[in-house]
Amino acid sequence: MDVNKMRGSKNVRLVVLLLIILAAAALWYFSDSKAAKTTAIVAGGVAATAVGLEVADTDLDLKTLFETGSIKEAILERDADGNLLRIGAICDAQDASYVDLDCNDFVTQGEAQRVYEQCGSDINRLDGNNDGVACQALPSGV
Repeated sequence: MDVNKMRGSKNVRLVVLLLIILAAAALWYFSDSKAAKTTAIVAGGVAATAVGLEVADTDLDLKTLFETGSIKEAILERDADGNLLRIGAICDAQDASYVDLDCNDFVTQGEAQRVYEQCGSDINRLDGNNDGVACQALPSGV
């Protein structure tokens, strides 16, 4: 069983999120504790939001979200194959819609490498040891 391949599968991610929602619903239903019910509601809500983002082929840049407080500015759109769109906004720090990414924003090393090469410089600091390979700790993949 290749965990990295499973992690990259949209269907696997959706099933895991749905299982989290079901577990949260069961916790809420069977618990008598107010704290447990609150935890279940929060966990279920977060998982439901993640399902919505996953279905819409969208991710959020959490750093931008926390810095600006704007979900609109933090949205990272992906195509049907999971590739990041709007790479120009990732490469140009002078662009008003600039998105500053780090290795945690990518699923695979290959995806980070494509952004690194597209930008032509390491504007996002993806190559910590300056060897031309971005985000070496990420699983390999396309």
